[in-house]
Amino acid sequence: MYKTEHQKLIKDYFSQYPEKSHTATSLVNFFNGTINKATIYRQLATLEEQKVIRKSFSVQKNSYEYQFALECQNHFHLVCKKCHKTIHLDCTMAEEFTRHLLKEHGFYIDKYHSVIYGVCKECEV
Repeated sequence: MYKTEHQKLIKDYFSQYPEKSHTATSLVNFFNGTINKATIYRQLATLEEQKVIRKSFSVQKNSYEYQFALECQNHFHLVCKKCHKTIHLDCTMAEEFTRHLLKEHGFYIDKYHSVIYGVCKECEV
C-alpha cells in the first residue's frame, strides 16, 4: 500500500466519525495489520499539518486525541467531560462573543484550537 492510500484510509476513518475523538493507540488497534504504527503516527502529523484533523490534549484520558477538523477553523468545540463527545459550535452568539473579546479586550480567539468543556444534554439527565 502506498502512503497516499494509508492517508486516505485514515482520513476516511476520521470523516466517518466527525463528532468522535480518537487516540493514536485506538487508531493503531483499529488498523492493526493494515497500517503499521509508525505510518499511523506519520500520517496523523501530516493530516494535522494539513488541518484535516486537529490534536488536543484530553485531561481525562491523559493523552492526545485527534478529531476530524476539515471545517473547524471558524467555530468553537464543546467537549462533554462524561462521554467525550465533541460538538461543533457554529453559532452567531459565539461570533458575537469573539467580536466582543477582540473589540473590548484586544484579545483574538483561535477558534480552531478552542475547546469548552462541560456536560452534554444526554449525559446531564
